Amino acid sequence: MGQLIFLCHAFGIRMLLAQTQVVEGVADAAEKAVADKPPGFWDSMGFMLPAMIAVTVLYLIMMGKPKDQAQTKSADMLAKLKKNDRVVTAGGILGTVVNVRSDNDYVTIRVDDSTNTRMQVLASSIARVLSDDDSKQSA
Repeated sequence: MGQLIFLCHAFGIRMLLAQTQVVEGVADAAEKAVADKPPGFWDSMGFMLPAMIAVTVLYLIMMGKPKDQAQTKSADMLAKLKKNDRVVTAGGILGTVVNVRSDNDYVTIRVDDSTNTRMQVLASSIARVLSDDDSKQSA
């Protein structure tokens, strides 16, 4: 009986050692396969993805700033609009402001001095206010 236990014990240890060597061989082969494999898409994007996101955010910030400045400039121009200012509408109509009401979205402009022809236009359609130099050149 003692010899049987000894043989079983010795055989069990040999089997355990053989299994351990097989597992180590498989692990070594797997490590070698992973080391030989070319890098995947996400491995190579490790640096590029954050850089592309940063450039995109910077682009969006830089493109939005001029738009905000133009809107602010237009709003200031409309706020300073007063009677007898020479204006040009978005449609290219030249006129002189006759009536500006702050509670109304419309501005009345005179387009012909000889017949006193007036038009009512949206205040937002006024593209620019002509200075004295601009109005002398257009006359």
